[in-house]
Amino acid sequence: MAFDDTLDRSAIWKLGISFFGYMSLLTAMELRLFDLLAGRAATVAEIRAELELHPRLLPDFLDALVAVGLLRREGDRYANSALAEEYFRCDAPTSIVRFFQGARRRWEGLPGALKTGESQVLVRGGSDMFASAHRGQEVWRSLMSWFDYLGAMKNPELAREFDWSGIVDFVDAGGGSGTAAAHVVRENPHVRATVFDLPHAEPAFEEQMARLGMREKVSFHAGDFFTDPLPRADAILFSAILHDWDDEQRAALLRQAFDALRPGGTVLVTNHMIDPDRRGKASSLLVSLNMMLITPGGGGYTTEQCRSWLTAAGFVDTGAQPLGEFESLVTGRKPDDR
Repeated sequence: MAFDDTLDRSAIWKLGISFFGYMSLLTAMELRLFDLLAGRAATVAEIRAELELHPRLLPDFLDALVAVGLLRREGDRYANSALAEEYFRCDAPTSIVRFFQGARRRWEGLPGALKTGESQVLVRGGSDMFASAHRGQEVWRSLMSWFDYLGAMKNPELAREFDWSGIVDFVDAGGGSGTAAAHVVRENPHVRATVFDLPHAEPAFEEQMARLGMREKVSFHAGDFFTDPLPRADAILFSAILHDWDDEQRAALLRQAFDALRPGGTVLVTNHMIDPDRRGKASSLLVSLNMMLITPGGGGYTTEQCRSWLTAAGFVDTGAQPLGEFESLVTGRKPDDR
C-alpha cells in the first residue's frame, strides 16, 4: 500500500496527548500535589519525600505540569500556577477538583450509556444532578464553583456584547452564586439583577456576592423554576441551563420566561450550541455527550433548534451570535402587545 501524505495524522496524536495531559492532571489532584504547593514552592526532592514518590518519573511529571501551565518552576523549585492555585486546591473556594474527579467516573460509563441511553449518575445510584448536590453544602458549593469557572469564559462578553441599555432589571434563572449577574451589573450599573435559584444555592450566593462586593447590587429569590413563577423583569437569562433538561422541560421554562417578562422584554439563552451541520465545534458535541451522561434527558442543541423553541413559546425577533470562544447567545423578544 502506498504511503498517503495527505492524511492529517497529527489529529490522532493531539487526541492522545490530550488524554495524557488529562491523566496527569487527575494524578496530581489524587496526590494532592496542588494542596502541597499551596502558597509555597518546593524542590523535586522535597515533593518526593512529602508525597512518598519514586524518583524515576517525578521530574518529567512535574515539568509536564509546568509545560501545560499548571505549575511554575523557578530554578529548582516548583509552585502552583495562578490557575492551579485558584481551581485545583481542594480547600480553595473556587475549587473544581470534584468535577474533574467525577468526570472520569462518568465517562468510564460511556460504553454502557451508548447501549442503554441512561444517565450514568442514575445508573450509579444517584438521583438527578441537582438533587445529588443537595446532600450537603460542600457538594453544592463545588457545583457552583464549576458553573462559575465556566461562566468566567463568557460572562464578560455577555455583559459587554448584549445591549443592556434599555433594560432596568433582569432575572438570572438558575443563576447559582450570582457571578453572571454580578458581571452584568458591574458593566451596566443602571441594571438591577435578581438571581432565581433553589434555596440550597443561597449560602453560595451570599458568599460570592460578599467576595465580589456586589451584595447591594444583586438580590436572591428562592424558588423552583418548574413550579414557582419567575419574578417580573425586563430580561430573563438562562445561562447554561437548557442543556440540563429534555425538550418538554425546556419548553416549560421558556413559557415561564414569556409569562414573567414585561411586554417587549427579552429572553437570553447561553450554552455550548452545536453547529447546524454537526461537523465542527467538537467542544459543543463533547459537552452534549457529557450532559447526557449526567442528566436523564439533557443534551446539546443547535442555535436553530433554540430559536424554534423561543418562537413556539411566543417570542419574536429571535437572533443568535457567538459568545466567547465556546458558547452562543440566542435571544428573543416578547411582543409589545402581550
